[in-house]
Amino acid sequence: MDILDQFAKTLDPADPRTITRVREYMEWQAGRVSDFVPTNDDDVHLRTYMLELKHRRLDQAAQRRHLNSLNRFYGWAKNEGLINYTPDYYYRIERPALSQEQVRRREEIFQGTEEQREIARLNVLNKLAVELNRSNEIQETLDKSLEALVSALGLKTAWVFLLPGAGSKIQSDKKPPHDFWLASRLELPPGLEREGCKYLTQPGDCQCQAIMRAGQMSRAVNIVECSRLVDSAEADGDNQGLLFHASVPIISGGQTLGMINVATEEWQFLTASDLKVLSTIGAQLAVALERSRLYEEINRQRERMEGELKLAHVVQTNLLPERIPEIPGYSLAADWCAAREMAGDFYDIFKLPGDRWGIIVADVSDKGAPAAMYMAMTRGLIRSQTEINPNPADTLKVVNRHLNAYSSSNMFVSLFYAVLDVKRSMLIYASAGHDPPIMRRKTGEVELIKPTGPVLGVFEEIELLYESISLSAGDTIYIYTDGVTDALNELGEEYGIEHLKEIIKGLPVANAREQMKMIKKEREHFIGNAPSFDDITCFILSRE
Repeated sequence: MDILDQFAKTLDPADPRTITRVREYMEWQAGRVSDFVPTNDDDVHLRTYMLELKHRRLDQAAQRRHLNSLNRFYGWAKNEGLINYTPDYYYRIERPALSQEQVRRREEIFQGTEEQREIARLNVLNKLAVELNRSNEIQETLDKSLEALVSALGLKTAWVFLLPGAGSKIQSDKKPPHDFWLASRLELPPGLEREGCKYLTQPGDCQCQAIMRAGQMSRAVNIVECSRLVDSAEADGDNQGLLFHASVPIISGGQTLGMINVATEEWQFLTASDLKVLSTIGAQLAVALERSRLYEEINRQRERMEGELKLAHVVQTNLLPERIPEIPGYSLAADWCAAREMAGDFYDIFKLPGDRWGIIVADVSDKGAPAAMYMAMTRGLIRSQTEINPNPADTLKVVNRHLNAYSSSNMFVSLFYAVLDVKRSMLIYASAGHDPPIMRRKTGEVELIKPTGPVLGVFEEIELLYESISLSAGDTIYIYTDGVTDALNELGEEYGIEHLKEIIKGLPVANAREQMKMIKKEREHFIGNAPSFDDITCFILSRE
């Protein structure tokens, strides 16, 4: 028993015309009833068959009877489990029919044997893949895909609809009239371009959008008499004869992103071979769009992070002294350069009671944002203790306990903290594991100021002493971080502390600012174009 006989058993014997109409359709599609098998993809056949009935000059009532009979058959087939859903072909009997010339099928684009045609199809897909791989931005991906598509398949007109979220970066802040965004278009006829593509973007789903929204478009299909195109034509728009198109779904990971609509210059039906290639192209574009979306999302995150880091850099810079104070009888200069947006190095100078000044140069063990946060915490802790503990060593001991209590990181900080007593011309200091500052006497003799205790933030209790230095006229102290001495040139040679001592020893008598300029210029000459991998801080205190 064939499928038609099975269907006939469900009908009223007094209604033989339904069977006749379904038989005519089966024979039209498959040649013989026994060869006919209903599928989920029969929507193209149904649209074409209904259009052919128009060309037979059947009136609308007769067309509707055929449509009802076919709907009834496919509804039965779905209930019997022969298909998963009823093909929803959204055919509108009331629309004016196209001419036979307009709806003739295209000839095969790919000529030759089946093997030659398959090679040609693969070449088309490869060409499109090359174009898609050249771009990471969504808008450029869409534009390039349309250009490659119409060129490879010999088409003329194409446009892309995207659903919200599929291409968020190319959407403007202005709310569109329809949730399908007209994301890209190529060679639209004047009737569709006019009034800002009004007839492609006006509210209400057209047939292809309704089918897609219902989840019934899984591959490329011919869409007969698109309602948007017909509406444009009925409004006296110059559509250049365009009344229907083929639609290609863009689906990624089961999520519908949008669709490509394409049409030929002569507005012909696309062949099954064309539609198969278009379906593959739609899948390629879906992958490219997802890649572009991820690329743009990464860019947005990178831009956001860069913005946050720039802001953090500004905040960190604001923690540094706005200007170096003028201290009678002394000249001072500072140089600070971060290897990244945020640094672990810092320096500070601040007024203390009794004509005294606090001076700090420090280096956190890490780099970037974590080190900058650790630096800010260290700076705040020192500032909070300076008036409570006038002795630098006592201040740093308290700071060390707080760092161990408040920080769970593995970072630590080397730090040189000195109090300049202007009246006594004395520098009282404590050096917590810091690179030894260099003292140059007026005579030109240089010596290292060695640490008086370990770094801060490692041991809960530390032994830290303070020392004092008497400053005579012409004496200068150079305080720096290891970014100065560890710097490498293009040959991989280290700047080194001995090299720094020689440079300092050979400096002419000058104020701190001039000395800083000379040291910096010589260091930059040594490093050349070698990349900087560490923060650099240098502070000079000179007795005039």
